[in-house]
Amino acid sequence: METKTEDRPDSSVEAFIQERTQQLFLLSDRERKGFIVKRDMQRMGSEISLTPEQLEAVFDSLDVNKNGYLTIEQFLSGFGEFIASYSGKSWEEDSIMESTQKEIQEDDEPLEYLLRELKSINMLHSVDVLRQLCHRVEQEASPHIQSSLETFLQHLVADLKRCHMEHRNLEEALKSKDDEHEAQVHRLFEEMEAELHEDKKNQTQQEEQRLRLRLSTMEQDLADKERQLQDALSRQQELMERVHMLRNKEMNVKEENDRLLKAKEELEAQLQAERREVTQVQRFLDDVRQNEAWERHKHLSAGFILAKRIMLEQQGLMHQLQLLQQMTSTLEGGGGGGGGGEEIANGNRYIIDA
Repeated sequence: METKTEDRPDSSVEAFIQERTQQLFLLSDRERKGFIVKRDMQRMGSEISLTPEQLEAVFDSLDVNKNGYLTIEQFLSGFGEFIASYSGKSWEEDSIMESTQKEIQEDDEPLEYLLRELKSINMLHSVDVLRQLCHRVEQEASPHIQSSLETFLQHLVADLKRCHMEHRNLEEALKSKDDEHEAQVHRLFEEMEAELHEDKKNQTQQEEQRLRLRLSTMEQDLADKERQLQDALSRQQELMERVHMLRNKEMNVKEENDRLLKAKEELEAQLQAERREVTQVQRFLDDVRQNEAWERHKHLSAGFILAKRIMLEQQGLMHQLQLLQQMTSTLEGGGGGGGGGEEIANGNRYIIDA
């Protein structure tokens, strides 16, 4: 049976499948849009023995990118495989039917063989009723009825085997789909994990860069604060020294003020004493001035008299000098000796009177 399966799909079959697929696409794409949607797939129901739900499932399986539509390339590549699989299944059903008939011919009891096959398929709850029916037909019915029952059981076995094979193929397809989905999810998970790792790495680098920048800024701020603190401490020390100096100066000024106040009081006392002394001296001086004025007036009067006398004497001397000069002149001129003597005598008399 495997040899027939391998010889079945040749180039002519592939060409037929390709042509059939194009016809189905054109049947669905009546508007000639170049693509079909899920609603268009329902037009294939008249050509393919699939339910609307199965057609939707086929559309979803072909729409790998989840775009909601299928181009002719996507449809030909995906649906061609489906047609080939569907054709293969039909051929497998024929093979199953032929194999069943051959095995029935080789068996001595065809009905018993078919009952064993039904039981081996394990899709019926029990074959006892069919077994009883077969025994009754063998005993009571005509050969024609036996042949009809045998044909019925052959078709039933073939249908059940086909259903069993479809069920198995469906399970394999679902498993393959699940494996593909799991692989895709795993791939997406790995991509997301790699992307998250990269994002985390970038965020970590950015965070480290921000932390380094913030640390540098904080260190700079700390250095500025320390410098400001040192400046403040220096100014505080200077202010404390100035305050201490001002306090000392204030104390010195206070002491100096006290000393000056005391000196002022002493000076005021001395001043009062000196004022009293000055008053006394002033009185004494007034008395002295009065006495001195009297004495001065007295002396001035005496001096005036003396000066008057001296002046008179000087005038007399001047007169005598003139007389002497005249006498000298006279003597030098040689005349009037008697008159000159009289003038000299008068001059001497004037001096004496004075």
